[in-house]
Amino acid sequence: MSDKFSSEFKAKIALEAVSQGKSVIKEIAEKYDVSEDQVIAWAAQLQDEASQIFTTEPAASDEDLTEDVEISTDDEEFAVAVGHGVMSDTLNYSKLIFWSTLGTALVVIFVVGLIYFSQYSLFETQKEVSAQSTFSEVKELKAEQDQELNSFGVVDLEEGIYRIPIDSAISRIAVD
Repeated sequence: MSDKFSSEFKAKIALEAVSQGKSVIKEIAEKYDVSEDQVIAWAAQLQDEASQIFTTEPAASDEDLTEDVEISTDDEEFAVAVGHGVMSDTLNYSKLIFWSTLGTALVVIFVVGLIYFSQYSLFETQKEVSAQSTFSEVKELKAEQDQELNSFGVVDLEEGIYRIPIDSAISRIAVD
């Protein structure tokens, strides 16, 4: 037999042969392009060695895999960092405070600006609506006055005062 096949490949074929029985070994061999003898041998090997899969031998622990290594360096800071497992990190607190304060101030200015802008927009909109409503009221009042000036009507029935259109009144005064 040849070792040109991987153990995973052999296991796959052997499992398929064992699970489907000896009646389909020829089909399995043709499917994977191997000889029937190889399929039978691998299935037999799987059956022989299957019990070893479930043995409870302890695996090598991490402690068995570690080894002590000695490192020498002239850099004392690096040696301390390796001993602790981390590098020390010195922060520049004055820069950190400066940039934090600046960022906070910019956010506050932006929010206050948005509030003033929204209030200004609201005020301008109210002013525009107020101007439009005054204009419309004046327009309605003028239309009512034009209606009175150009129509007939009774002003005071007991006194006998009547209203005539202004054009008719001007024409009568001009004739007299």
